[in-house]
Amino acid sequence: MLEVEALAKAWPDFELEAGFRLRDGEIAALLGPSGCGKSTLLRLLAGLERPDRGSIRLDGRELSGLPPEKRGVGLVFQDFALFPGMSVARNIEYGPRRAGLARADRARLVASLAASMEIGGLLGRNPASLSGGEQQRVALARTLAASPRLVLLDEPLSSLDASLRRRLRVGIAERLRAASVMALHVTHDVEEALAVADRIFLMGRGRIVEEGSPEELYARPATAYGARFLGRGPVIRPSSVEAIGAAYKARCGFGDFLCAGPAEGAAACSLFFPAEAPRFVGLETGGDNVARATVLGSVFGGRFRRISLACEPGPTPALPAEASRARGGPARLEIELEAPVGLRPRVGERVAFRVAPEDCILLPETP
Repeated sequence: MLEVEALAKAWPDFELEAGFRLRDGEIAALLGPSGCGKSTLLRLLAGLERPDRGSIRLDGRELSGLPPEKRGVGLVFQDFALFPGMSVARNIEYGPRRAGLARADRARLVASLAASMEIGGLLGRNPASLSGGEQQRVALARTLAASPRLVLLDEPLSSLDASLRRRLRVGIAERLRAASVMALHVTHDVEEALAVADRIFLMGRGRIVEEGSPEELYARPATAYGARFLGRGPVIRPSSVEAIGAAYKARCGFGDFLCAGPAEGAAACSLFFPAEAPRFVGLETGGDNVARATVLGSVFGGRFRRISLACEPGPTPALPAEASRARGGPARLEIELEAPVGLRPRVGERVAFRVAPEDCILLPETP
């Protein structure tokens, strides 16, 4: 098990503090935008940066004071760091050879890893003759060959084309799980994190903002920040929020929405609903959770059509633009929804949609 407690590092313009646990054999994704501290956290775990305070324990052993080579941690960073004077095969077998693994066993290990990374035809070549994507796959194979207890991967697939990236991320995850290796996979790619991870740590501004399984974060983000980053649907600041029994009514410039929400601090929350939740209804439909809008455009997305809308003022009187911005309610709101591919609204057409109350959630900006 990896246990990270109150690990902190500060610079004049940035501070990181994080704590989490990884279970044996678990693959976690450290997900977040550029500059949020993902790679810094990885460098602290690897021993390439010294923390100001905090603890890193791997299987009960404190790592904070140990150099990188004594930690039992495998590193795969974006710059590859392959040995230029060795063939691909020699690069991959470097760790096992230093550990004294027999030649025949090394050969079988190299062949197996090369097959899973789709580099079987490159074993006799020099790293300088490889493309960036090929070098990245060799670096991954070399790391796994050393059988580390923990593997740290910093954007390991960033240099690959989309098709190869989709294939390799599945192979990498399968290889890690087969070896019962813990892994922390850093990425800014939401699709990649959802595909490879057992658990996701979503980072923002030097903190882990929320965590959960891919299914949990995708279906029910816990924060407005998480909903925005995952791109799951509109995140809207209402002008006011009123408690109604166990539910809430969020008043927006384009309508009132009954929704679920937190028991405290609802006024500081944002309204969220999944992009696929709205159902288009007739323009004459009234009541709560209904909005009217003008179609700005639509794009075919395969299994759905992504429709851009400019929402119109609803039954709640619209605030002047300045007051609306000051109170958090939008003077004009543009959103994107997912609709059946057969729906083909025209640009400029007026439409109405309804969102069921159970699909509407009030989310705090951070927990």
